[in-house]
Amino acid sequence: NVKHSTAQLLAYSYDATANFQALPEIVVSPRNTEEVCQIVKICNEYKIPIVPRGSGSNLAAGTVPNQGGVVILFNNMNQIIEFDRENLTITVQPGMITADICHFVEKENLFYPPDPSSMKISTIGGNISENSGGLRGLNKR
Repeated sequence: NVKHSTAQLLAYSYDATANFQALPEIVVSPRNTEEVCQIVKICNEYKIPIVPRGSGSNLAAGTVPNQGGVVILFNNMNQIIEFDRENLTITVQPGMITADICHFVEKENLFYPPDPSSMKISTIGGNISENSGGLRGLNKR
């Protein structure tokens, strides 16, 4: 999935950060790791900047390109890859919604502490790249 018209790109030229906007040259939505690798390889070869993007709910302009470049939108990569109960780990794709991870582990009688205020729309990839947490992250269960 590729977005390249000005109208389409405009939606990805800002996030929740006030007074910061920059239009990307293109937005791509890979469906799997192989497609991400192909995109990164091409961008690297031609020295095109890359900006990964989840829901764009951050307040640090972390999903807005400085100038042009490619925005990689991870909304199509939103699945659980592996849950390892014995080691208490979960491997997910970067576009998985934070609240969905919380709900999944709660069904396993476990607790995922980070709870950014945007957890119903924010993605785990965005949470990690922006160092998002929330007060519940201080809880020791």
